[in-house]
Parts: sequence; C-alpha cells; structure tokens
Amino acid sequence: MATFSSLGIGSNLDLNTLLDGLMKVERQPITLLQKQQTGLKSQLSALGQVKSALSALQTASDALKTTANFAAFKATSSNSDAVTATAATGAVGGSYQVEVTQLAKAQKVMASFASGTTFHGTLKLELGKADATEADGFAAAKSVNIDLEGKSLAGARDAINAAGIGITATLINEGSGATPYRLVLTSQQGGADNQIRATGVSGLNYASYNGTIPDPDNPGATLPAPGSKDANVSQAVAAQNALFSIDGIAMSRSSNAVSDAIDGITLNLAKETSGTAATLSISKDPDAVATKINAFVKAYNDLNKILRDTSSYNADTKTAGVLNGDFSVRAVQDRMRNATTAAVAGAPGGYGRLADVGISFEKDGSLKVDSSKLSAAISDPAKDISKLFTGITGTTGIAERVSTAASALLATNGVVTTRTDGLTKGISAIDTRIDQMETRVTMVEERYRRQFTALDTSIGQMNITSAYLQQQLARLP
Repeated sequence: MATFSSLGIGSNLDLNTLLDGLMKVERQPITLLQKQQTGLKSQLSALGQVKSALSALQTASDALKTTANFAAFKATSSNSDAVTATAATGAVGGSYQVEVTQLAKAQKVMASFASGTTFHGTLKLELGKADATEADGFAAAKSVNIDLEGKSLAGARDAINAAGIGITATLINEGSGATPYRLVLTSQQGGADNQIRATGVSGLNYASYNGTIPDPDNPGATLPAPGSKDANVSQAVAAQNALFSIDGIAMSRSSNAVSDAIDGITLNLAKETSGTAATLSISKDPDAVATKINAFVKAYNDLNKILRDTSSYNADTKTAGVLNGDFSVRAVQDRMRNATTAAVAGAPGGYGRLADVGISFEKDGSLKVDSSKLSAAISDPAKDISKLFTGITGTTGIAERVSTAASALLATNGVVTTRTDGLTKGISAIDTRIDQMETRVTMVEERYRRQFTALDTSIGQMNITSAYLQQQLARLP
C-alpha cells in the first residue's frame, strides 16, 4: 500500500490547514490559562511594589518612634579651618572654647638604598610607645618577625605590607645619586603611642624613638633613651599626639578625630589655633528632625500612590488597575489611615494630630506638609513635637502605630504576605495544569496526524486505482 511523507499529497486535500485549525481549538483552554496566569503575575508584581513601599514606610517610621530620634543637635565652629565637630546621640546643648596647640601626626621612617639592594635576615618590626618602666624604654603593642632573606626592595615592601601590623611600606625613587631609592615605613595610626622600631636586618635598623629609660644609678630617675639606627635610616615625620584644650582643660589624644572628650561630640582638629580659641556651639538641629518627618511623609505618599494606581478604575477608558477589588489593598489602606488619623491622647503641648504640626490629608489620601508650620512646631520650646510620634506612657504615637501596622501587614501571617503567597501558589498550579494540557494536546495532535495520514493514503490509493480503471476503460472498443 502506498504511503505519503507529507499530508495532502495523496488526497490533494489541504490537510495541514485542517490540522492546524483543529489544534487551535484544542489549545484554547491553554491560552485561557496563560491569560489567567499573566493576570496573576501582574497582581504579584503590584503586590511586590506594595511590600517594598510598606517596608520603606516602616523604616521611615522607625526613625521617629523614639524620643532619642528627636534629640538631634548640630555643632558650629567660629573657626572651621581649625576645628569642626559633629553631634550624635548623647549630645546636649552648650558652648565650648577649643584651642589647638598641636596636631597629631603619624611617624614616618625612611631608609636610603642603591638599586639592586638585597636584604638578609629576619626583620623584627614593632609598633609601640616610649615607656620609662621598660629596660630599653620602649613598650611594644604589636610585634612581628618578617623573613627578608634574599628579598629585593620591592619584595621587602610587599612582605612588610602583608604582615598587617599597622605599618605600611612604600618605595620612592629619587631618580639620581648612589642611593636613589627610599623605603618608607609609615605608622597607620598617629600619636606618640604608635612609634616604629625595626631591628635585625642591616639597612633597616631603627630604634631612635622619643622616650626615656630608667637610670640604673638613680632609682626613680630616668635618662634619655639611647636610640640607635643605621646610617642610611632617618625619621621623616616624628610621631606626636594632638594637644588641645577645652575650656582651659588641657588634653592629649593620638588622633585628630576626638570622640571621647565631650559626650556625643566628635571633634575634628585640622589646624593649630595659634593661641586663639575657637568657639564650638552645640544647639538643637530642627532641620534634622524636619528631614526625618518629611521622609516619613514621602514614604507614606509613595505607598498611597501605589495603592491608588494599582486599585483604581478609569470610567472613561473602562480599565481597572491590576489590584482593583483586591482585599489586601483595602486592608493596607485602612490600617495606614487608622494609624495616622487617630489622635494621640494626652500628648503635651496640644500636638495630638498631624494637622497640629502642619501635616494635613489631601483628597487623594496623600499627606501635605506646611513647612512653615512644621518648623515652628519643631522649634517651639514650650511644646514637644516628639510625643506626637513617640507617644506617652499608655498611648502609642503615630510613628509607633504606623511601624507596628506595617510590621503586621508584612509578617508571615500578614495580609500582604499571605496574599502574595496565594498568588505564587496559583501561578505555580497553573504552570502544572498547562504542562499537563500540553502533554494531552501533543498526544491529540499525534492521533489526528495518524488519522489524516491514513486518510491521505487511502484516498491516494483510490485515486491511483481510479486512474488505472479510467485508462483501461478508455481502451475498450
């Protein structure tokens, strides 16, 4: 029996078009599922935006829910070229006279070498301070032995840097002379407590630190530290502490950044004041508080816009947002509105609602800030704006309520999370159904193809027989 490799050849019928039409009908349920899945994915994406906006609002709320968040201070200096300061938690208002006598410096030791220098032995590298109670007048806080046997200048530099003791090594090429190369050792921290001592390798020996040693002939007395160094080694920069005074109280620190002299204040010493003190003023920073409140308002409005855009309905175009009618959107809107509109009972100074400090609701549900009114509320010494956001004993403030509501919505069993999980499972279930239906459609197509092939073959065979009979009949007299 004759067979045909392509449908329609034997029968001269357009069987491929017929098969394609049948398969389109068979695939209609799959197309509907894919459309449904696309809708679920759009909802999932929109809920992802809601979750992100909720998280941002929670972060902004957390920055306002404790009294400490409102204790913002700023520091101003009458001579910012010489000394500046930053205020942090623990700072209080006040004025200080700061005089800088000496800036802290990190020690640098420099050794000169000829090109092609090779080292031999083990370098003992120490970082410490002068100490008259030690026999040699030096107390090492850190120490390391570095094998420099056979190493070049570059090799020695790399080995010192790899030791990680707090001393860096660099190479400088002067470019002329018998010893144009300089191997420079620099303490990574300033101050007299971070001096360098190097021993054990010729050309790198340096023990000429500032200090004293006990006088063996006079108990209790001291002598200048002997100090020793190789002839090619010199001190480029001496280690020294920062010397300064605050309101006449002399102080010394190893760094020019001083965070332990005034509570909550970090001083940044930059220049000697030459006997003239700089006035450092610490005062409340209303701008910092306003910035946090405005960030809260922005985060709230960002969330409000996403909720409106994804759940709206346009009557003119008859199009709905992907979350139109979604119960989770309504839940978020209700929780956030209740958290922000309910009054803070008993809040002192008359600040019980956002409107009292210049923050009002617009028709679209967003918040609007009256900057002048807000600034006046923050700066009013007779009132305490912080209680509106932090609450008082027995009453939660607005920031605390919003943060708690956002946390509940985003929790594992929260509305937003459970809705997201439900959509994810729905999308996965549709994937499974589509895979199953694709398998069934493939089997149906194979069955149709076999049937059409058999039909094509049968009709083709009949056509051949018909043509033969016609030939035979034509030969009859």
